[in-house]
Amino acid sequence: MTDFEVVAMALAPDRHVAAFVDHYRSEGAARVRVYFDAAEGPAPASVGLDPADLIVCDPAFWTARGGRPEAVEDRQRVVYADAYSTLSADWLLVVDIDEFMLGDVDMVAVLAAVPPERESVIFPSVEAVWRAGDDLNREYGSVLARRPYHGPFSDQFADLLYPKRGTFFVRGLLAHHMGKHAVRRGRPGLMVCIHESKRDGQPLKAARARDPRTGKTAWLLHHDAISLEAWRAKWDRRLASGDTAEMGRRRRRQQAAYATARTEGREAALFADLYALRPWQARVLGALGMLAPIRLSSD
Repeated sequence: MTDFEVVAMALAPDRHVAAFVDHYRSEGAARVRVYFDAAEGPAPASVGLDPADLIVCDPAFWTARGGRPEAVEDRQRVVYADAYSTLSADWLLVVDIDEFMLGDVDMVAVLAAVPPERESVIFPSVEAVWRAGDDLNREYGSVLARRPYHGPFSDQFADLLYPKRGTFFVRGLLAHHMGKHAVRRGRPGLMVCIHESKRDGQPLKAARARDPRTGKTAWLLHHDAISLEAWRAKWDRRLASGDTAEMGRRRRRQQAAYATARTEGREAALFADLYALRPWQARVLGALGMLAPIRLSSD
């Protein structure tokens, strides 16, 4: 039977790592590995992992791999290569700690249905958002997911839908719209990257993840903001590190806007503008088929 493993690099509170592990265990993962991007990590038992599956990226870890890359994306590539080189299952699913499968997805069936000539499969992203008036500090409390916009005039669409904030959006999402991927075991010459795998610098020709029971897309739910407090902590950490090596220009604009809002004590209002849909925004997205209720597979 088809099986899969999951890998993520994380620097997150224990409860977020535990939520990630629980989710993918419920999805049927044969193994979940978390590489913790710090000199010290949580106790494996506190996040539901075996000691061998919580790999702390301490100085010894990086020394054994030629040194610690400065950019987080380069560290991720090292981690993914490490996980792929020791993969036992048929597939390796590469995701972040804040990304779960959306809805009633049979992951084993999705991967088993990938055409044999395809070495990789893409899980496109949706983004978790709140309704105006919801408790923005309830972790994983989003009840709606906005889908990417692939129509014409995407910049103008974002400007109209998110007044004064449209410049932060790419294809209707604040974070990436490329999705994440899984790659088959034992394929020669691969570099396992963040959103896709490559050979000789060229992306693999990937299948799109579909549930064979329904023929529908298997979406990956990105909690770009797990809660207001988690979002604040994330951007504070990014400001402190100053790592923007592979951050797109729109993401850099978000960072600059956050820095100003943080200084002025307006970050909660900025968060609401970006992640809490006003009723009219929800109606527009709903009419365009770009909004879905959130129900995780483990619910």
